[in-house]
Amino acid sequence: MRIGAAVTLALLLSASAFGYRVVLDPGHGGRDQVPHSLYGDKFDRRLGIYLDKFREGARHRGVWEFEVMHDIGVKAKALLDLTQTAEGREKFGKILARYGKISGSVQQIEAFMSREAGYTENYFERRDDLNAAYRLYDYPDQKTGALQPGTISRINALAPELVITLHLTHTEAPASGGMAAVITPGYRTYSLAHRYARANAEGRQAIRATFGKTAWNRWFISDDRYKVFPSFMADAFIYYIGFWSKADGLHTDFTRFRGHRHNLITWRYADSDSIVESLYGKAGERYATSLAAFEPLGPFWEREKGEPEDWRREGGEEGFGGDNHFAGTEVLRYTRAAFMVNGFDTANTAPKILAPYLSTWAVPTYVNAISAFVELAHTTSKRDHLRMARYRHIYAEAIAVSAYSLLYGLGDARVAKGKPINLARYQNLAGGNYFKRVKK
Repeated sequence: MRIGAAVTLALLLSASAFGYRVVLDPGHGGRDQVPHSLYGDKFDRRLGIYLDKFREGARHRGVWEFEVMHDIGVKAKALLDLTQTAEGREKFGKILARYGKISGSVQQIEAFMSREAGYTENYFERRDDLNAAYRLYDYPDQKTGALQPGTISRINALAPELVITLHLTHTEAPASGGMAAVITPGYRTYSLAHRYARANAEGRQAIRATFGKTAWNRWFISDDRYKVFPSFMADAFIYYIGFWSKADGLHTDFTRFRGHRHNLITWRYADSDSIVESLYGKAGERYATSLAAFEPLGPFWEREKGEPEDWRREGGEEGFGGDNHFAGTEVLRYTRAAFMVNGFDTANTAPKILAPYLSTWAVPTYVNAISAFVELAHTTSKRDHLRMARYRHIYAEAIAVSAYSLLYGLGDARVAKGKPINLARYQNLAGGNYFKRVKK
């Protein structure tokens, strides 16, 4: 059986009928191999090519992101698995009690890993395609050509209530270390870009001023030739039509196609290749090649405009970023608490919570679950580097406790807020449970 299908089947067979579902999603796993046409990510079925290289993650002085994040995820899963037995719940309850008050008895949680250990494990068995088990998007089996589910599709096949995506970064941070949530806006914010592309000069000036007053005005810059607002426009172009914009934020850069990403995964909102072919390049359709001519039509865009996506990605407890921002920041607050509870840090030396990274990130966009996407550490910080090397079990405890708190709540949580996500509003929609309807 092929790797992607085998992992998905194993996950589904191991699932039982009780408790909320949490997927622990350690970033990366593979390596950046050339040629990218054979070993990359973001496979476009219609074109028959990979549109991007495989992003292998950060590494610094013996700390490799793909290995550390997987190890922390496995340790966190082991803690959450305690909730599946009476003896384990008693043990996990003692851990929770160090962070806050449990309401009633400890509840059950089903925990899953989104991927297996990294490419250095069983290297020779998978050497023909080291990235097969780790790609975000669906990909063809190199021997048979059959499409295999990528990480996002495997997550959606489980239909979890919560996904905790684990990364670290090599950017600069305070000496004490730093952490940040990773969030993406909803249609409400992206629509500013659509309006900008259609506006006259006066209207564009007003829209830029409006954007500058929002919390999204610290947009991530992935190309140094683009400043903040042009970076937002470039990512909005990718979100809407799959292409980058040029630096003017108005015209399509046809040399930089990144794919219609909602069609590169297996879920209920994808369009068939025949629909893409029939509508591609047509003004007033969802596969127009300019943003001004684009119209948000079809199942994916109805999803994007719906209330649940606004709840997940806009407004909310943190003021913006929705339930995703709150969930990610709670993971970080519990991480600070964990290093204090376990005696490694004080409030002054615990890793700082930095401003979130804002861009058109894939996992927070293309799952229906609450997405707590976090950069847990900075390899440039000596203290963070030490934490990653020797204290992974503390991160794992923080993640397990935060998962429980986000699903069930913890009273008197002190450092964290301890407030559970309002899952009921997603579960009780007229069209059925939003978390479960993600499956194809």
